[in-house]
Amino acid sequence: MIPVLDSAAMREADRVTIDELGVPGLVLMESAAAAVADVVAERFPGAGRVVVACGPGNNGGDGLAMARLLRCRGFDVAVGMLVARRALKGDAASQLELARRFGVPVSDCSRGGTARLAELLAGADVVVDALFGTGLDRPLTGRWAEAVDLVDRAGRPVVAVDIPSGLFGSSAGVAGPSVRADVTVTFAAPKVAHVLPPACWRCGEVAVAAIGIPPWVVDGHASLGFVEAEDVAGWLPRRGPDAYKGTFGHLLVVAGREGRAGAAALAARAAVRLGAGLVTVATTSAAAAAVQALVPEAMVDVLPTSAGGEITGSGIEGSLAKATALAVGPGLGTGEGPRRLLGAILDAWRGPLLLDADALTLLAGRLGVLRARAATPVLTPHPGELARLLSVPTAEVTADRLGAARRAADAGGAVVLAKGARTVIVGGGGVALVNPTGTPGLASGGAGDVLSGVVSALLAQGVPAREAAAAGAFLHGRAAEIAAERFPGAVPAGELVEYLSAAEAEVRQSE
Repeated sequence: MIPVLDSAAMREADRVTIDELGVPGLVLMESAAAAVADVVAERFPGAGRVVVACGPGNNGGDGLAMARLLRCRGFDVAVGMLVARRALKGDAASQLELARRFGVPVSDCSRGGTARLAELLAGADVVVDALFGTGLDRPLTGRWAEAVDLVDRAGRPVVAVDIPSGLFGSSAGVAGPSVRADVTVTFAAPKVAHVLPPACWRCGEVAVAAIGIPPWVVDGHASLGFVEAEDVAGWLPRRGPDAYKGTFGHLLVVAGREGRAGAAALAARAAVRLGAGLVTVATTSAAAAAVQALVPEAMVDVLPTSAGGEITGSGIEGSLAKATALAVGPGLGTGEGPRRLLGAILDAWRGPLLLDADALTLLAGRLGVLRARAATPVLTPHPGELARLLSVPTAEVTADRLGAARRAADAGGAVVLAKGARTVIVGGGGVALVNPTGTPGLASGGAGDVLSGVVSALLAQGVPAREAAAAGAFLHGRAAEIAAERFPGAVPAGELVEYLSAAEAEVRQSE
């Protein structure tokens, strides 16, 4: 798992390395500059001129040191300083003096607007953005906003030092003008803005450089973890030579109704594909035949319905008695009958539980009913469902999906898998997790039902809630990536199920 830091954690990692371990800050700066110089030299070996836009603080110092190192490698380098020389302090001031001694042309762009920077950028083949680092905490305005706009409008490849200027290291949001980089070279560990959208889309390819901060210092300050295939492989259940179907649990999928049998069937098919030993679907009589036909491997329990065909909310006890895990919600409905049924399940069931779709709508504004359960429940909301759970506007969730997921996890004592690009998993102990897999092709009806089946199948096999959610999200996203070779647009949910085994096999081979 790749540790991810916020800005405060990065400052503390720097402090520990410098103050407690005794590594001079100038040494860290030299290492950072060398890493950026390596990327520029490797990616753009034929660049005629490299222009480095430098701001205040250590980010500008990194840029100055990098310019000196590139000059020593034979590159034509020019620096545009957006601050006056007297404004630089400490290591950054030292790097400015070194750059001058090594013959790096440094232009003062701090006076008279940004006209001089525009002139430099017009002659650039590659631009290095060293204006602001991860410690920025307010939107850029005035000449700083103008400088960022000039870098973007130059139309040249951009390499950002640590983070594209204008982004905040601790935030996924884009609060004002910011550079759009082709490559970002960050140090010691990725930051929140590098891994979560929309900020991450402005970072381009992110390269993480080791600069001398020890990994145990980074690990001890991580606020997020970026999931890797090796992590997922370690979470998946093993199949011993003496295994039988009872070894891998019995999943009960409470889902579907007339006109919504497909949701139940997709969840059940995915659960079968991910190895649940037995799968039973509890649904209405109107949906039972379709589910049986679509998923012959699954059993069907018919729930009592009213004269109008809606679930009455009774009759679930026999189904619960044989289950080892539950998935509740896809296509279930949100009327009084489904509400009573969910209440009966929450009262009677104490084992592993996944709630999705209509079950989440039925829980809107009352997450507290999930607290203090014997087994940590898993919730799999999309942004609209997460907003309903928290009784806030959807825009508030999309602006800070990680923060919203944390609030929901705390309120419900749950693991929250907040769906979207770079799905986040919060709760269940340990740092929050970010899933790197997936494609826009998952924006397709039924894809969420498949995810419910994948995660709940892992719950049925004894995988803990947090790990089941993260592994399920990874496999679901990876299946979509593999399927994209055949389906370049939307990936039909029924076809997505067929690629789950390939994703699982690939992950298992990564160990």
